[in-house]
Amino acid sequence: MSLTAEQQIKRMSEEIERSEDALRAINAKLRGYYDRLEIIHNQFRRRTPIKDTEFQNEFRATVLELKTLADESGEFWQQTRTYFRTLDDKADVIESNRINIKQMNITALAFNRQVDELYTIFKNIQTLAKEVPLRLNWWLLEEGCEDLNKIVTRILFLIRDMGKYL
Repeated sequence: MSLTAEQQIKRMSEEIERSEDALRAINAKLRGYYDRLEIIHNQFRRRTPIKDTEFQNEFRATVLELKTLADESGEFWQQTRTYFRTLDDKADVIESNRINIKQMNITALAFNRQVDELYTIFKNIQTLAKEVPLRLNWWLLEEGCEDLNKIVTRILFLIRDMGKYL
């Protein structure tokens, strides 16, 4: 069963909201990890035993959650971009969904702010974690940040292209 263009636009909006909510939760966890990492960093510098033994596992689980979000979103948006490129009556569809597209733009901008915040948190954590001997899957965190940045850029370009028909 294929979706109509109106259903696809509604689905896009729901996907942006879902991704933004998930990223907001991940950002909150990462901010908490920063506070814990400061304590671990101080313990390491003072050569005292690190008391937060679960930090590494919890951090890695959150990074995996971030990467999963990025992979799922990337797949959805790739299909969506292909769908709208092949749509024949773009002007009519977009004109009839004007309000939904404007709302989607607002939500996409909020998602973009969450991605910016994620990158800031990543850089802050990275400065502390360089000196601490923990295995934190930096490559996966960095890849997740980059993937989400690409996704939000694609979303904003798609919405901008839709706006040309308004």
